[in-house]
Amino acid sequence: MKRALFVIAAFALAACNPAPSPTAEGEAASVDNQLTLICDAFAHVSYDALAAAYGAENLGEETMQGPEGESHTATVLYPGDTARRLEIVWADAAKTALASVSVSGEGSLWRGPHNIAIGDDIARVEAANGGPFRLWGFGWDYGGWVSEWNGGQLGDQNNCRVRVRFEAANDPADVLDDSEFASNLPAMSAAAPTVREFGLIFSASDQ
Repeated sequence: MKRALFVIAAFALAACNPAPSPTAEGEAASVDNQLTLICDAFAHVSYDALAAAYGAENLGEETMQGPEGESHTATVLYPGDTARRLEIVWADAAKTALASVSVSGEGSLWRGPHNIAIGDDIARVEAANGGPFRLWGFGWDYGGWVSEWNGGQLGDQNNCRVRVRFEAANDPADVLDDSEFASNLPAMSAAAPTVREFGLIFSASDQ
């Protein structure tokens, strides 16, 4: 294992079935009492590292439904715990390289880059990014996903991309379908989107 840097909160793990976490030096690190999902921490994580840190009994396999009728198999960390659940897709059959890792569901303790979280409104994510971004219109399979960070702080780094999907709380009639919209449009603000899912996706060259 090249690196297995996990930034975790000691009290969050202690709340239910505590387990150690692997870092570059084999030590646990605490950040704001949260579970933190960032590019550097997950770039070289393997299944074996997860099993050693959290216990193989806390890892499961699930078939996940994707867009346009697609499905895929994911490793799920803490499958029965909505607060700590993490969904992991591997780039290789040996599960030594990550393709993506994601978080969804209300009540999640996970935080993303610049402390983004499930339920954040679009203004909060703009602030984390350092400016507006673009996202796909609502009402279709890829609706609500950020399409371009416009050079902001959440943009691609070291072959790692931050992915965020929003869900509209109000009628999104003016920001629908497979077109890109600016996050700071009045019509987007009127739709009151909040973060429904976030995660990281890694390119093969980083493995």
